Order: sequence, then structure tokens, then C-alpha cells
Amino acid sequence: MTKPFIIPLLLLVNSVYGQTDIELKPGDTLKYSLKSQQPVWVTVQSSDANVGVALFIEGKKIKEQDDSRGIKSIERLFYTPEKGKKYELKVWAKSYIEKTKSSKISITESKTVSILNGQFTSAQFVEDLRIFRSIRERANSGLYVYRSRKQIDSLYQKAEEEAANSKNIFDFYKVIARLTGFEGSCHNYTDLPNHASYYLTRKPEYLPVTLKNIDGRLFQDSKDNKIPLAAEIISINNIPAREMINRFSQYYFSDGYSIPYKEATGFDKGMLDKFYIEFGTHKQYSIKYKWNEQIHEVTLPGISLEAFKKLQESRHSLTLDKKLMSEKYSFTKEDENVYRLSVRGFDFATGKEDPAYEKFSTFLEQMMDTLEHEKITNLIIDLRGNSGGTGALYEKVFTYLTQRPFRDSHYAYTWFNEVPMEEKLVITPLFLSNGVKDKQGINAYLKQLYPKEVQGKYYWTDDKNPSILPNERTFKGQLYLLVDQRVASAASHLASLIKSYTNAIVIGKETVGGYYEHNGHLPLVYELPNTGIQTGFSIVHVIQDAQNLPDQEKGQGVIPHYEIRLTHQEFLDQNDVYLKKALELQK
Repeated sequence: MTKPFIIPLLLLVNSVYGQTDIELKPGDTLKYSLKSQQPVWVTVQSSDANVGVALFIEGKKIKEQDDSRGIKSIERLFYTPEKGKKYELKVWAKSYIEKTKSSKISITESKTVSILNGQFTSAQFVEDLRIFRSIRERANSGLYVYRSRKQIDSLYQKAEEEAANSKNIFDFYKVIARLTGFEGSCHNYTDLPNHASYYLTRKPEYLPVTLKNIDGRLFQDSKDNKIPLAAEIISINNIPAREMINRFSQYYFSDGYSIPYKEATGFDKGMLDKFYIEFGTHKQYSIKYKWNEQIHEVTLPGISLEAFKKLQESRHSLTLDKKLMSEKYSFTKEDENVYRLSVRGFDFATGKEDPAYEKFSTFLEQMMDTLEHEKITNLIIDLRGNSGGTGALYEKVFTYLTQRPFRDSHYAYTWFNEVPMEEKLVITPLFLSNGVKDKQGINAYLKQLYPKEVQGKYYWTDDKNPSILPNERTFKGQLYLLVDQRVASAASHLASLIKSYTNAIVIGKETVGGYYEHNGHLPLVYELPNTGIQTGFSIVHVIQDAQNLPDQEKGQGVIPHYEIRLTHQEFLDQNDVYLKKALELQK
């Protein structure tokens, strides 16, 4: 329900133009009329919730934002009003601590914003670390899948020393990010309460180039730069490229021991925040690079955060990726006897009752009509960039590709069917979208799916994990499967089934999602009481319905039969070398 609150603003001292405090109940949306007639920062903060904000001009939404995920976090946005235009801000609670019944919202308009204080005491950091560990030991069924208790104990012993010596929230975040990644699950989540940039300088001290990790080499990824596009970066401020890759990878998490996603993703997703957590901001950047087989060195001044954002949004490597990710799913003819089914996500439907599921089912039937009518014998399944979503969607796809019945899993279990440490539990948007507003709703769901305990584990009921039959119409020709390091969760689950039980030739990169097992299905998020850092994980350990294969070891993602490694020229050209390889193998 949307509640209109028209808020008059009073002129305050210095750079603050207006401020107000209002109560917001879960499920409500606050409307706020912006009054400033000059460029202004709008800061929205809640004492009890993580808020989402959207900016409207004359009733049309121009921006939606949820940069900071923590309870008591801050959202900041800058806007320059046009004369005579009406500006409105909508604010709603995206998540909140379980016990919360209503939230206090503070909205401020100001000329400038200050750097957030990330200082805490040593005792506060240590207390949060111990709570962090307790949460995982009581709730995370994946904690000891890839690591022994001895390994975990040893790592936490070292972590407690590091937490005690942490000087600020960045130092402490590095400690628990490493712990999060060590467990081995791509569904793990640990993040700062506020966007990292809010703790950083507003001065022009940000990196003046963008970077792309291509198979362990860092390429300069911006056009119109003093360093040539695709020049190989050797070092930045005397930090070698390999060291940057290794240090940056600790903030990104994969199933088991899979590496490609962890090493590549930061340069695509984390250059606005985690890069500066690890390496800091600088007034000058001394960059050594290789071009035309010669080593060059240049010193460039830092740029503003806004300028770096624009640089990041215009990266050369986005040329192909924007084409690939433009549609959630598509079916295209690629050659005389070759079609391609591309699915970029399984998050467009919530289940079989969703109209989007029925639309997708019709789409797959039409695909089969075409394949049968044209007597096509080669089909490419393209899952690149697919990070997962609803299980019913990947299962539907596989019914058209398999000749045998299959299940979602051999078995799946949690460590509990009543949420532990609920006083620190965050009610997330996922829960709210399904009508779950408190721990009672979560517990009722868990007891329905995992009713009985067997030796300390609560197993998924058989009626929720039925045998799924192949469709009456299945493709019986040659399959080619395209995957990259981003393929995860439901998508990597599908990829493991395709590799395991069809004739598919797999092309690409090792997936971030596991081949044999993973933690999935239901994510829980908790908030640490002192720092406000949020940490979460999926609580269900899933043993997938996949065959043992000689080229698949425990802890690996789906391993391709043909690994794609880009050449320097292929990076420049931005041609689809994955698709090219599939077409070459078909001939």
C-alpha cells in the first residue's frame, strides 16, 4: 500500500536544506516531495530497516536504488532539478530485523555529504566475529562440506587475532570475507552495511582506467585512454597484476574450489567498491603496461568517483555481453542445420503457477515444432551469464533434452527446521515477496519441507522431490552446451544434468556452481550487531542427480570438454568465440 506523505521542508543552517523523520510500517511506501531548487544530495536512513528509494520526475521514475543493504544503512542519491519540474521520492522497507514492527525514516536534503565513520573498538570486532562463527556453526549445512573442522578452527583462531587488530570496518570486512569464501558456496553472502563508496573520499582519487581479467592477464578495457585499449597491465602502483587478481578474488565466492569466477568477477562487478576496500584510493596511479611487446610506464592522476562510474559503464568488454544478456531467453537459427536455445536466467518466474512459466512452456513447445519440422540435428544450449533462479524452469528445459527420468536431487537436507539465532535474522525481500514477515512464517515453511530429523539432519520430503519424466517430445540430435564462469545455482544444476545424461559437448569455462553438490534453495541473512555487516548463505545442502564422471572431481564446477581462452585480438574484436567453436565442431 502506498501512503502519500507530503513533507514541507524548512531551511536549515549551512549545507542542510531540509530534514524530516517519519514512521514507516512494513509493506508501506512513503512519498516525499523534494523542494530544493538547486543540485542536492538526498540522504535516506532508517533506524530499523534497509530501505529502497526511487526518484520520480513528473510522475516518471528515473532512478531506483538500493546501494546499501544493511539495517540502519544509508541511501544517497544526487540530483539536479529542472526549473518548474515536480520531483518526488518514494521510500520503502526492503528488509528489516525480524522483531521490527515499524521503522523510523530520516530524509535529508543537503549540499554535501560526509564520509561515513567506520570506526569500532577491538572488542566490538571480536564480538561480531564470534557471532559470525556461531551463526554458521548453527545454521550453515555447507560449513564442513569442503573443509574439515580442524581447518575451520585454525582459520578462526587466526581470524580472531586479525579482528582484534582491525583498525576500521574495511579491515574487519576483509577478515570475514575470507572466512565466507573459504567455506565454498557461491550462495554465500557477506557485505558491508553501507556501500563502500560512502566510507571513501569524494576527492578525485579513483582509478583512471578499467580492467578486464582474460585468463589471468589484466587488459586495459577503456577506449580513448592514454593507455591503449587491450594493453596488458603489468602493475599498478607497484602491485603486480597477479597479486591484484589474487587479492581481489577473496571477495567473490564459488562452490567448492572453483576459481575462474572468483578471479574474473571483481573486475566486472567490484570496481566501484571492493577494489578500493582492498587497494585504497590514490591521488596518482603509476601504471606499467605491455604494448607491442614493449613495457611502458605512465603516471596518471586519479579521477572522480562519478567519472569512474561512467568509465566503468562504457567498458569495451560490454559490447558482446550486452548483446548476450539482452533477452532472458531466445531461440535462433545459427547455421543450416543448427539452432541455439539461449537462457540467461531462471528468475523470470516464481514457479509453475506463474503465468511467465506457462509462457516459457509454450515457447519450448514452439521450439520443438521448429526442430521437428526442419529435421534439425544440432542444438546449442547457451547458458552463459545465467546465475540461476527457479528450479521448475531448469527442470522444464531438461525434460526436452533427456531420455530418462530425473530428480532435482538424490537428497537434500538442512541442519534445522526452526530458525536459530532469530534475534539477528533479517527478513529479506525474498521472504516478503512470498508473504513471510517473521520467523514463524519461515519455521512453518521449513517444517513442511523438512519435517523429520535423522541423525541431526532434516531431509527434504520425497513428495517435494519427485521423479520428473521426459517430455513426450525430446531432442535426439547432437547437443552443444555453452557455459562460462558465471553459470550458477539452477543453471549450473541444469548444466550438470546435461553433461551427465546427454551427448552434449560442453564448451566454455568452468562454472561457479558445483557439478555434484551445492548449498541452495533457501537463503537466510543475518546482521552482526556492532558493525551492521550482513552475512548469509543457503541453508539446504543438495546432492545433485549427476553421474560420477572421470573429468569431474569433488568441489569442481561443470568442466568443459573444450575450454575457451580468448586471444588478444578476439578481445579487441568482441566476436563470439564460444559460438564459433560450437559451429566449428558441428561441421
